[in-house]
Amino acid sequence: MADSEKWAWWALGVVILVVVADIIFVAFLGHGPAILSVFSLLALTAIPRTSRRYFTRETLDEREREIASKAIRAAFSGCWVVFTGLILTIAFIKGWDTTITIPTWTLEEALLWATVFILGVQAVTTIVLCRGGFHA
Repeated sequence: MADSEKWAWWALGVVILVVVADIIFVAFLGHGPAILSVFSLLALTAIPRTSRRYFTRETLDEREREIASKAIRAAFSGCWVVFTGLILTIAFIKGWDTTITIPTWTLEEALLWATVFILGVQAVTTIVLCRGGFHA
């Protein structure tokens, strides 16, 4: 198993842990600014030796570089599609001239969920491509 795939499995586990912890916190504490503490679990992606931040010491072969490039491209493209879809949905429901007022912590939470989404898509894409799917 390549280092990229090991990192992807670890990151996918962290993403699942964040989602489960968020569900549990919301169930017990309700939805509020304290929920942002759940996202500190994202720091676990930097722990293993196979973490992407340690890849600078090792040279990645061409296949792993291409997989990493495709994975990050898929993650950000997916995030852009979700973001655009959300904005268009709100615009169609509320109207094009509507002003939306939200608390600051809600905006922070949305950005953190975008990070979780990007990590999740990147991890799944890396696993699929490392396993030889989609003609890696």
